[in-house]
Amino acid sequence: MQSFEKLLSELCQARSTGREAAVTADDLPVTLGDAYSLALSTVDDVAAWKLGGVNPWSQKVFSNTELFFGPLAKDEVFVDAAKVPISNLNQPLAEVEIALKIGRWPPDCRSPLFTEMSVCVEIPATVLPLPAKASLLGQVTDRAGAGALWLGEPHPFDARALMSEIKVELSHNDDPVQEGSSLNIQAGPLGVAFEFLALALRYGANLKEGQWIATGGLRPSNPISADTQMAIRHPWGVSSLHFV
Repeated sequence: MQSFEKLLSELCQARSTGREAAVTADDLPVTLGDAYSLALSTVDDVAAWKLGGVNPWSQKVFSNTELFFGPLAKDEVFVDAAKVPISNLNQPLAEVEIALKIGRWPPDCRSPLFTEMSVCVEIPATVLPLPAKASLLGQVTDRAGAGALWLGEPHPFDARALMSEIKVELSHNDDPVQEGSSLNIQAGPLGVAFEFLALALRYGANLKEGQWIATGGLRPSNPISADTQMAIRHPWGVSSLHFV
């Protein structure tokens, strides 16, 4: 079994070069606490958090009883950008989600817990090979398969809108339109955001004001490649981005 230092080094090198890591399921930590400790140690200044295991298709793969999460660094987060670089990522996917921005932290009854929300595209790009990437411990160790996060135009936080169904339509290039819904998220985007905050405190994550939480896919992810165009129709308008 590799040491944790060697495991982290190999994961970081694989991610930086956009390749599959030379690790096996036997190299992974054996507890969620150790897996989170490793993942959280790799990002010094967290800009956003991605959630996994919050919809039926991911729960079927990971057999999780609670969601899992991973940190994203500043250079992995793109706010309302026309182009998102993905050529450095290993087999990237794209998931349309709803993101919430953390307000004052620690919470203060005089200030809102969340200040903004945004339609976003979370771009998983795990570097783990099978069967490690189908393992819950593997996903947690690998920062929940962190790749990148695109945030659309931010809007003021609206709890009432988040507690209603949010429908989206998305298209890739000239492919048929696909539909997604917040009803696919257990407890909805707001509910899983609260669940994440409780888990983050349990595992010692460094929560800060201004961090974003990507709350999980409104529909299953799609493979993407450089030069993919994506358009998303949602209750606040239409967003478009170009993967390069």
